[in-house]
Amino acid sequence: MAVMLLACEVFRPELEMLAREGRELPQIIYLEARLHDIPDKLRKMVQDTIDAFEAEHEGEDNVILMGYGLCGRGLCGVTSRRATLVYPRVHDCISVIFGMAHSKDHSVSREGPVFWATPGMLESFMIEDLDFEKLYAKYEAKVGPKKAARMVKVEKAIMQNYDSVTNIVWPEMKGMYEAAARKCAAAIEIPYLEIPGSSGFFRALVDGGNDERFLHIGPGQTIDMDLDGSVIAVPCKS
Repeated sequence: MAVMLLACEVFRPELEMLAREGRELPQIIYLEARLHDIPDKLRKMVQDTIDAFEAEHEGEDNVILMGYGLCGRGLCGVTSRRATLVYPRVHDCISVIFGMAHSKDHSVSREGPVFWATPGMLESFMIEDLDFEKLYAKYEAKVGPKKAARMVKVEKAIMQNYDSVTNIVWPEMKGMYEAAARKCAAAIEIPYLEIPGSSGFFRALVDGGNDERFLHIGPGQTIDMDLDGSVIAVPCKS
């Protein structure tokens, strides 16, 4: 049996932390962060990676652990020919970092307009995107100083619609990313908050996802959500 973990780049710091603990991890393939902004590209890249894994491993009992949620339905339509796909029953990466499954009565959206910060988000895009001095320099080279200043002002104003930069902190990673998250909050000029997360969800995933927080789907199936927003398996449309 071959096992692969296919994960979004935003989960790299957490997975590397588990590896440093000496935890045995399966083969991991990371795909670039922010693909959820382009659902068709996300779907194609995930499907291509699954297809390549199945071409290399022809057994019927192979497993692909999915370091993804529903991702704005961007994973709808992704399927396997032979392998079992194991998904966290979540909508997005925030729930995984919190360490909780989706529930209509306990949703992270209850927190309001929050700009969530996680180690992978900080490394993948937040630090760069929220460095307004560098952003200004990039725009200035393309459109000149006056227009660049206006563009940066607009982007900063949009970010200020958030109530806070809220950093999700695993106890095992305490002290590693707080300074970077605080710097992002200061750049936007909105409050910085911290909220505890849990590594339990990820530990269970790399161990095979063998409890009710995970969905195991077979060949010809894909994921979607029901009317309550729960992640479910449905037949993949041909």
